[in-house]
Amino acid sequence: MISIGEGWEDLAATLCRPEAGERIYAIGATDSGKTTLCRYLVDTAAAQTRTAYIDCDTGQSRIGPPTTEGMEVYPGPSDSYLRFVGSTSPGGHFVQTITGAKRLVEKADELCARVTVIDSPGLVSGGVGIEFQFQMIDLLRPTRIVALQRGRELERLLANFARRPRVIIHRIAVSPVAVARPAAARRRYREERFRAYFAGAELQEIPLRGLGLQGRVPDPGNPRGIGGRLISLNDPENFVVALGIVENLHPGRRLGVFAPPFDPAVVASIRFGSISLDLGAAPGHMESFRP
Repeated sequence: MISIGEGWEDLAATLCRPEAGERIYAIGATDSGKTTLCRYLVDTAAAQTRTAYIDCDTGQSRIGPPTTEGMEVYPGPSDSYLRFVGSTSPGGHFVQTITGAKRLVEKADELCARVTVIDSPGLVSGGVGIEFQFQMIDLLRPTRIVALQRGRELERLLANFARRPRVIIHRIAVSPVAVARPAAARRRYREERFRAYFAGAELQEIPLRGLGLQGRVPDPGNPRGIGGRLISLNDPENFVVALGIVENLHPGRRLGVFAPPFDPAVVASIRFGSISLDLGAAPGHMESFRP
């Protein structure tokens, strides 16, 4: 059950009759109810027209596993499209986050979505957060910005788009039923998602010859410390085929990877992320940052 906040129904009603298509960018701090609002808008719009949901929260992702941005189109059935950012937060990964969001928006357009709802990352505070969100909005070019605020914390950002043609800003108060989750609960959610994703995984070897390498690529001549690194195996468009956990790098440039079953023939590149995973670690200790 979704607890509908004030102004949600009026906003959803505008999306059920898009004349030239709608692209909604929902912005708000962590635990502001942003994802709940997005799901409500998607469910309502999808009952009337083809609707895409783009999830840019790599820490608390709903479509793909953590470290990914995802997109699905409704009504289904529809494949999920994922982009690997390589981290559970946009900090230090702004380019990957913004580029991934842009490519997912383009894919939604290719799939003829009339309404696209973008659930943005929760980084909104301080100069860094404002600049990051400005660049996201400027590039993605939404027709509507939906700002969830407890006060006026987003007004400095919104002022940049107040006079932009063909952009409507909706200010919605954070619902009093929105519940703040502690960091431990958010970490527990990520661990559950990772364990579910790798539940059917198996060890496989991937020849690196002919594949593109991206991200925090290790030195092939010094493979020590590569074990546990989270990677993505990507198709030619750089969408995720599967995520994997590196076991080792064999002589002859063969990468041992623990991953769900996938078709090696469709893999065109590998992106190395900035975290390592230990699926057997005690709760709260699965993830570790790898510079």
